[in-house]
Amino acid sequence: MAGLVIGFLWQRSKACSVSGYRDFFLFRDTYLLKTVVGMGVGAFAGFAVLRFLTPNEGDFLALLSTPGLTFDTILLIFIGGLGYGIFSVLAGGCPTKQHVSAASGSKTSMLYLIGFYAGIIYFQVVILGYLVAIFGVV
Repeated sequence: MAGLVIGFLWQRSKACSVSGYRDFFLFRDTYLLKTVVGMGVGAFAGFAVLRFLTPNEGDFLALLSTPGLTFDTILLIFIGGLGYGIFSVLAGGCPTKQHVSAASGSKTSMLYLIGFYAGIIYFQVVILGYLVAIFGVV
């Protein structure tokens, strides 16, 4: 039920964080950039509420001392994030927006999602084994 509500609200708002950055840097349009600010405020508020409800569950900065978080892992995360951003901008929006567009009947969004999920499967089946063998990370 929550997924339906979130999907409906996302479709109505036409929100997309990637498009917000794209429009700001290309056209100096800040309309969709408000989505990014809203996501940041929402994440901060959610973190504050969860921190208030569970004060003894650890600290946010403890994430920085996570075992296995080496330079190689950070580099792989950075490369993956960079690829995600570049291909999302080329596709015209983030995967959430592509899901909404595909559900609305956009064939290009459906093709994007086929490639998106094929990439996830390829990573899990092929690339992850190489990464474990080379870097020893999971």
